[in-house]
Amino acid sequence: MTQLKHPLISYSLVFIQFLIIGALLFTGPWLASLQGAIWQVAGVLLGLWALQTMHLGRFNIIPDPRPDSSLVQAGPYRLIRHPMYASILLFFIPLVIEAPSMLRWGLLGILIVDLFIKLHYEESLLKIQFSDYADYQTRSRKIIPFIY
Repeated sequence: MTQLKHPLISYSLVFIQFLIIGALLFTGPWLASLQGAIWQVAGVLLGLWALQTMHLGRFNIIPDPRPDSSLVQAGPYRLIRHPMYASILLFFIPLVIEAPSMLRWGLLGILIVDLFIKLHYEESLLKIQFSDYADYQTRSRKIIPFIY
């Protein structure tokens, strides 16, 4: 099975992600109360750890792997394959829980669906680029350590 990269898909998924993030920030507070803020800080720290592990110069905002990339399996990538997506969810879920509305729940739902479509699309490309990606998938989880 060979799947080609589709720039329109990649950029559309990123556009939707940032549009929804902006809408969530625009429609409510940016920081949660203490309990929610703990989850937000955990999300920020996870994202920074992932960036540090991957090295900022190799970070790619679109789901298409760069031609010169290598398969990162250290740091948070030992346990989960998509720590950046997990960090986004850790940051935004407390915001919606603490300032809920039908609009914000809908936006969060769209963000979750977009991230999971992006995640699956990215993994299909990574399987093509890295022969050992299938083995890595057996040793790690997608987004929640030890669970999923």
